[in-house]
Order: sequence, then C-alpha cells, then structure tokens
Amino acid sequence: MKRRSFLSFFIPDNHSDKVEKPLNASINPYTKPLDTLTATHLLRRLSFAPSPALVKQLIGKSASEAITLILGNEEMQPSAPSWINSSTENPRGADIYTRNSIEGGWKNLQGQLQTWWLTAMHKETLPASEKLTLFWSSFFTTEFVSDDTYIPPQMLYRQNALIRKNRLGNFKSFVKDITLDPSMLVYLGNVLNIKGRPNENYARELMELYTCGIGYYTEGDVKEAARVLTGWKVGMFNDEPAKNGIYNTYFHPPDHDNGSKQFMGMPIPSRDDIANTEYLVKVEEVNDLIDILFDVRADAISRFIARKVYLFFFYSNRAVVDEEFIQKAAKVFKDNKFEIRPLIEVMLGSEFFFSEYIKGAQIKSPAEYALSISRPLNKYQADMANALKGMDQDLIDPPNVAGWEAHQKWITTKTYPNRKVYIENIIKVLTDDECVNFVKSFDQYDDPLELVKNIISILLPLGVTDGYRMYLTDAVLLKNQPAYEWTTMLNSKATVALRIKDLLNDIVKAPDFHLC
Repeated sequence: MKRRSFLSFFIPDNHSDKVEKPLNASINPYTKPLDTLTATHLLRRLSFAPSPALVKQLIGKSASEAITLILGNEEMQPSAPSWINSSTENPRGADIYTRNSIEGGWKNLQGQLQTWWLTAMHKETLPASEKLTLFWSSFFTTEFVSDDTYIPPQMLYRQNALIRKNRLGNFKSFVKDITLDPSMLVYLGNVLNIKGRPNENYARELMELYTCGIGYYTEGDVKEAARVLTGWKVGMFNDEPAKNGIYNTYFHPPDHDNGSKQFMGMPIPSRDDIANTEYLVKVEEVNDLIDILFDVRADAISRFIARKVYLFFFYSNRAVVDEEFIQKAAKVFKDNKFEIRPLIEVMLGSEFFFSEYIKGAQIKSPAEYALSISRPLNKYQADMANALKGMDQDLIDPPNVAGWEAHQKWITTKTYPNRKVYIENIIKVLTDDECVNFVKSFDQYDDPLELVKNIISILLPLGVTDGYRMYLTDAVLLKNQPAYEWTTMLNSKATVALRIKDLLNDIVKAPDFHLC
C-alpha cells in the first residue's frame, strides 16, 4: 500500500510519493535542535499527544535532552484507586447468585481501572510514563477474562504498577518480576503447574513471546523450564490461602519438582526438602533459568526487543523493517546489559526516527486516536474506555496472549465509523469556555493565520498544503470575512466556539488525522 497517495490534497507534495520499502536507516544521533515539527513528532510517539505548552518545553532542545525530559524516572506512579485491597471469596465455590455478584463487581472495577489509567494518560504532562507503560502492557499481555476465568482488577492494577515501575529499567530483571507476577501466573496457567503434571504455557510464552522468539528454543527447553516453574500460587481470595497476603504470589513446596533440570544445555541442580523454600527456589531456580536464557540467547533477545520497540514506536508494518537498524539497536541493548532506557534513548534519538520515512507514518491506536484530541482540548470524556472498545482496543484486556495486531487492523469497516463518531461527539460537547481556552493556549491566537497553522501542527503529524491551510483559515474559521475581523470575533465566546468547532470538525476529517 502506498500509504500516502490518498493524502495528497492535505499534505505537501514532498510527502505524497513515499512508498513502503526497505530503508537504509541511520542510528546516528539526530543533532539538529528540535523545531515544532520534530518536537510534536517526538511527543506523539513517546507520549500521547502534543500540546502548545509541551511543545514549548522541547523546542530548541536536542533530541537527547528532550527524550530525557519526557522519560523521567522509574518511580512515577499515579495515585492508586481506593478499591485495590478489597477482596472476595472464590466465586467458583459459591452459589450462582453470589458468583454473578462477584463477577459483576469485577466487571465494574475493570471499567474503573480502565478509566483510572486513561485519566492518567490524559492528564500527564512531562515527564510522561504512560506510553511506555502501554507498550509493555501490550507486550506482557494479560486478559481480564479468558476461557470464563476472571483475573480480579485488583491484581491487574498491581501488574500495571509493576510494568510502569520496570518500563525503563533492566529487561532481565523485568522478566524475573513478570514471571512471578500474580496476574501472569494465573493468566498463563502457571498456578496449575505442579510436579508430575506440568503446565507448559508460561514456559513456552516466556521464550516465544517475551524474550527470544520462535527458533531459539526446543521442546525440551519448554519442558525443563516448566519443571523449574512448578509450585507457585497466588492468594486471590479471602477464603483461600494467601501466605504472603492477598493478591500476592507464594510458593507451595509440595508442588515443586525439586529434581535436577537441564535448560539450554546448562544444569540446574536438584534440591532436598530443606532447600525447597520460596527464597531458594526463586533465587537458585527461577532466577537462574532466566539468567541462563539471557546468557545463551543474548543476541536473539536483543534483536527481539529492538524489533518490538521499532514496531510500536516507529512503524507497525512487520513487512517493512530495516534489519540493519534493528541489528545496530540490538547491539546497543546487549552492550548495555539489557537496560531499557539506553535502547529507547538511542532508537528514538536517531536520525532515522526523525526522518521523513517515520514522521506521520504510524496509524494511531485507538488510545492514541482518542487522546490526540482530548489532551490538546483538555476535554476528557467519561466514556472513553467504552469508546476504545468500539475501536477494538479494550485496555487491560487484549484479544489474546499475542496482543493487538495493530497497523492497518486499527482501521476497519467496523472501527472507522466508531472513530469518526467519537471525535465528532467530543467536539460537539465542547463548551464555549473550553473552546476559548483552547484558542488562548496558542501563542499569537489573535492572528488567524498563525492560529490555524499552530492548531494544524498540534493535530496533524505533517505540514499541509498552502491551499488547504488557506481554505481552513478563510472559509472555515473566518467564514470569508477579513482577517482583521478575528480580533473582534474573539470578544464573543459563542462566535469563537462556533468557528473553532467548525475548524476542528474539518481538520479531523483529514485522513492524516489518523496518523501519528
């Protein structure tokens, strides 16, 4: 697909002839000071949407300085919901009315959890943590309900916090944490993994989806890894054991296979009953398993993660990946002992990231799409979580263990109308004051030409043709009145609101609005 051929009326000619093809991409640092176009590009990819205030903070900075400012530190966490420590009995042992009540309560809390997270995405300024949290949440997937089994939102909140904490840290440590995460243990069945009756689901996905990928492990590796991971449980309910507290992982020694294992050619020794403890099994078996995996498959893991970062932050078409760029990024990751921050800094600070091939090339996910209008307008819609479901992104409840396919799957005959209706509705319910505040958030808002140019820079990822910009200014904003009349119009909130709503409705119809 020549993804820009249908945009030629809206964007300049120098963009319209781009084609999808293998690229010779430079990983060298981008050294030019950021301008409006490059600052908004970085904000769209590493956070959820630019705003005039955020763009001002980045203009003139180097890419490295801007990325440091956006990334912040690992300790950022939004305030927790009030219900995260509430608990219930196990509904599977209860009567049908109690079970329905408990599961109905979880559905309600799941909606609250989604709203809590979307609110954090909507409100965050700089530093910005939620885009990377979404990336890793889409990577280490966990479904809210799968095969009629629910994972309580209290546990999903804890996983979300774990992901946010690890988003910039060491990836090997991250994998160790997620391996014993309560939600992951339940979701991929490792709580059912016991001596003599191993459940291999997580052991397989650990390698296939989370580290090295297909082709770098054997069925024997899966079986031995599953044996290592036997014996772990989760305290999910207030009428069942929770040795480390509710919603925490604990170890049940009788269920652990304490015989010797051989994983990827490396021995993991057997242990007697005295050494069959939670601490020792975690350190000497689970952690050793992951250490072996990262030692033996370091190159494969580095390439696998560099590719995942590329697909999420650069371009999601799996058929168009610059392998040389991936290889160079993988070397950075491996040389930095699997630290995530240097990988993000180098990849998103590269000449390739700021090139014309990448700017405006990515189809917005539903979360990116909804927030790309709500954040600049400072207008949060309470039904955003349900709206995203209608666009096929049910946050914290992906369709399967592999997550969302993304790219062109985001825009279908089902989702496109829902995207359109959502944007139209949010513009429709803007108050006069909200419209005026939006206008006044821009410098030179009293100059209609500058105002339209600046609004376009926030809402569209690429420049537009002079003809389209003049159409928006003269015909849509000014209604063919002289430009000097705009200062008079600013005295009437109702007039400003009417004109700005017309302008926004025209801009969001541009195909380019679906790109970032």
